Order: sequence, then structure tokens, then C-alpha cells
Amino acid sequence: MGSTPRVLFACVHNAGRSQMAAALLRVYAGDAVEVLSAGSEPAGKVNPEVVLAMAERHIDLAEQSPRLLTTEAVRRSDVVVTMGCGDTCPFFPGKRYLDWDLADPAGKSLAEIRPIRDEIDRRVRNLLAELVPDSVPSSPAPGELREQVRARYAAAAVGARGGEPTACCDSSCCPSSDSTEGFGASLYSDADRAGLPSAAIRASLGCGNPTAVAELHQGETVLDLGSGGGIDVLLSAKRVGLGGHVYGLDMTDEMLELARSNAREAGAANVEFLKGEIESIPLPDETVDVVISNCVINLSVDKDRVLREVFRVLRPGGRLAVSDIVVRGSIPAELSDSVPLWAACLAGAMEETEYRSRLVAAGFTDVDMRPTRVFDGDEARVFLTDQGADAATIAPLVAGQVMSAIVRAKKPA
Repeated sequence: MGSTPRVLFACVHNAGRSQMAAALLRVYAGDAVEVLSAGSEPAGKVNPEVVLAMAERHIDLAEQSPRLLTTEAVRRSDVVVTMGCGDTCPFFPGKRYLDWDLADPAGKSLAEIRPIRDEIDRRVRNLLAELVPDSVPSSPAPGELREQVRARYAAAAVGARGGEPTACCDSSCCPSSDSTEGFGASLYSDADRAGLPSAAIRASLGCGNPTAVAELHQGETVLDLGSGGGIDVLLSAKRVGLGGHVYGLDMTDEMLELARSNAREAGAANVEFLKGEIESIPLPDETVDVVISNCVINLSVDKDRVLREVFRVLRPGGRLAVSDIVVRGSIPAELSDSVPLWAACLAGAMEETEYRSRLVAAGFTDVDMRPTRVFDGDEARVFLTDQGADAATIAPLVAGQVMSAIVRAKKPA
């Protein structure tokens, strides 16, 4: 193998799997690896859903054209990765051949393609680690982060349903409480809690109470991003009345099951829980009047896409009112590269000026951000210790930087 290894990704149509793998390796490796892709029966264009899936990673495949797999391309390559092209790929002794058994994206929806993309991402990173170890990106892969978040909240849902106390994004930042409830539940007044199922209260994993500041009105339609056990959906349902409607969106089956159970127990007839990711909201354009969320946007790996989706589903004049974790200044790499701390709402939090800028870029006006709690040194040390981080080193660097905040903005009428 030469000083710059050559890697060829080959499939049948060169319109999906091989295109994604080649694009990801180019991004991760830069000039350290020469990357090719081709197909034994190339299609006319790259699969449009694959283009959308890669656009979520800020990788543009729209201008790529499928290429024919040739003997010369195989001859020039040091590593040949096949993905379903079978015996049509020429064989040359001395080369390294890998066969990746991956589902074909052809005919699949964007939601079905995402896990294929994420598995390709994982394999590409592993291959790069073997070829050029120093070129492997230190940050976790988006798919890894999403699954860590999903696992954390699935476990929280199971615990809440079984009557166990549930930790939340900020519970470790509030060590003084002896309550069996998490920090999130403590943010709701006795009046809010009245009539709510106990499991909905236990499953409150947020960093604020967005329903208290969203100024909801009778007859409005509301969307709660990352609705969890449903506490904010149920509170919103009371405020908008039977003439209104509230959607709860969550990606975790266990949370959706818990939320639907809580809605039945509460007798809420004007709520609906949807399965999906906040980066691709399963609602038509201009569907809702208000979007709320409680410590969820910071968990997304593509926050710009989330904000664009929120803008899309809001009606003209609609408003955003969310609670979220925000930071002032930059946080250490030990935090931003940590998968557990991402799932714990810290590593993925945006800097406050960045948050404002992204809202404006998405089209929002009247952006307002108000801190509700700034974590001091003691709270930061407890939080980092609970997450297995080097609290003694890192806590002084983030003291006073991490805060929960209410973020509000409007879509122009």
C-alpha cells in the first residue's frame, strides 16, 4: 500500500451505499485517503432520499453522478469495499477486499435510510482507524449519539412507569433535594401537578416549564418536541381546551407508550403522540400555532435542521417557547466529545449567541433568551462527578457558563 491509501466503494447502482461511504470517508480523511466509488450497473442519478439523508450531515450528494465500476478502478485501489455487487467486482491478488452486508436504500424512506447511513458511518470510521489512525475524528458519530440518547430515555420511561425516581438533565446539578422525584418535576407548581398521573410527573426530565411561559390560548394547536412522558402535552391540553389540539413528538417507543398511558389516565381527548425525530417533524407545513420543548433541542446533532423544521410547521405569526440548556463561552473538549455528557444535555448545548444566530438564520424574529438557572461551581462538580468526568479539572472551567434558559421567538406573520 502506498503512502496515500486508495479505497474503492462498489455496489450495484452507485446511487446509495457506495456514495454515502465515499462521501463520509472523504470528510473524515481529507487528503489522507484517496476515495473512489462506482457501480456494476450505475443508475442515472443518486437516490434522492440518500441525498436528503446525507444533507442532514451537511454533505451534498446532489451533484454527484453514479460511475461505472471498471477493472482499472479496482486495479488502482488498495482496499476494495463491496456492498452487494457480488462476482461482478474484478479480483486481483494482493489487494484487500471487504464485503459490507448492508441493506439497499433503494425504495426506502428517509427514516429507513438513516440507520443504514449511520451503520456505514460506523464502518467508515473503523476502516479509517486502521488505514490512518491519526485521521480518525475524535467526536462521536451522530448515530452513536442518537442511540445513546434513545437508550437513556427509554430506561427513564421504564423506571417512571415502574414507580422509580427518575434522573433528568439537571437532577445531578441539584444535589440538595431529598425528594424521590427528579429535578424536572420540581419545576412544576402544585396547581400544575393537580390531576396529572404520577408517572407523568416522575418522567419529567426537563430543565424548565415551557407551558408556564408559552402563553397558550384556547383553541390553539401545540407541538411538544421530545414529549417524553407527556407532562407538557397534558398541561398544554388543559390550556388550549377541547377546541385546541396538542401533538407530542418523541423517538423513543418506551416514552410514547408511557405518554399514551398517561393521557388515557388523565382523560385527555385533545392530544396525539407521534413517533419521529425532531429533525424531521412528521407534520405538514403551517400546522401548529406554538412549538414548545423541554431540554430537548440541545440533544440534537443537527440543530439547524430542527429549527428549520420548527419554522416550517409553524403557521405565520406562530411562536416558539422552549426550555433548554445553554452555555456562555466555549466548553472544554472533554465535554463536547463525551457521548454520556451529550445524552445528559451538556455536551450538545449551544452557546447563547450561537443559539440566537441560528434562530435568526432559520427565519425567526423577536428572539428572547432568559436564563432561569445558572449552575455554580458546586453544582457543576456534582454533575460532572455523576457523569464520570474529571470534575476537579473541568468544573472550574464551566462554573457560571452552563444555564437553563427560556428561549422564545416568532415566525413572521
